[in-house]
Amino acid sequence: MKTTRYPYLFATLGEAANTLPDELAQPLETTLAAQQSGEGITLLDSLQRIRQVEGADGQPLRRKGRNTAQCMALARINRANAGLTVLLELLHASERVREDGDEAQQIGNDVREGLLLACRGLSEYVDEQVHVA
Repeated sequence: MKTTRYPYLFATLGEAANTLPDELAQPLETTLAAQQSGEGITLLDSLQRIRQVEGADGQPLRRKGRNTAQCMALARINRANAGLTVLLELLHASERVREDGDEAQQIGNDVREGLLLACRGLSEYVDEQVHVA
């Protein structure tokens, strides 16, 4: 795994974590880091295992009639789609807070735009992987 300022986000989103603005990445990284425990299964360890075995659910992705490269592309689609879903849920929640929540809980327009760009980037990546699979 390559070095990143946000290892927990990188474990979750892969390269897409590097496209998030610091205003969004830092609080998410802090939240993910706070969930770590001293014993048992940890979030980061689980995410790293998921990345190593390819599928977003932590299981190897195998399809009859598909070669290894195609299965890896399908697994990348699976992981990117999982990341895209999380980003869209975060964007949706931020919109609800913008409409009905406290001003102190709102994220800025630049962060919202960053979320949209991250979603767009993941969507484009999925499109590339679909052609490989």
